[in-house]
Amino acid sequence: MAGGFWALAAGYLFAYFNAKSIEERKARIERVNKQLKHLYGPLLSSVTASRSAFHAMVKQHSPDGTKEAFQAAVQANPDGPQARMYRMWMREVLQPLNERAAKVITEHLDFLDSPGLEPLLLQLVAATSAYRVTLQRWQSGDLAAYSAIKYPDSIVDIVSKEFTRFKRRQAALLGERGEGSRGQPLRARL
Repeated sequence: MAGGFWALAAGYLFAYFNAKSIEERKARIERVNKQLKHLYGPLLSSVTASRSAFHAMVKQHSPDGTKEAFQAAVQANPDGPQARMYRMWMREVLQPLNERAAKVITEHLDFLDSPGLEPLLLQLVAATSAYRVTLQRWQSGDLAAYSAIKYPDSIVDIVSKEFTRFKRRQAALLGERGEGSRGQPLRARL
């Protein structure tokens, strides 16, 4: 009789801990999916598009195709063709992308994994917020206005690294062992 009790108790404990383990795994998968969907995916798309658009603007409007020459031309003549193009690109392309990225950061901070906040994320939010004032000053005729808070150019690299890390974590939790849904190595798809 005692042997049956211990077998029953062992079976119950196994079932309990197995169910608990399955629920914890489901919760981890759900959290990683939400982190990718609500934070890292939208943030990566916004900052990557912003960087690509900035490079396209520079390539099209810089006197020699370089960022330095473009910035020098904008600063030298606030009413010149490069400065007019810069203001247009900021108003119509860059600032909307930056606003989207800042909104994603501020609305989904709870999806960050680290105990502290990455300083470049704060800098992106601050630069975007400060540019609202700059845009208003331009609209009021102060064409020489600029933001004292620099956009964090390396933000794309950091967000891309985190996105890749979370995609790998997602694949591991789903049992894909570094392969995507089509059997390709995960890093080839990213």
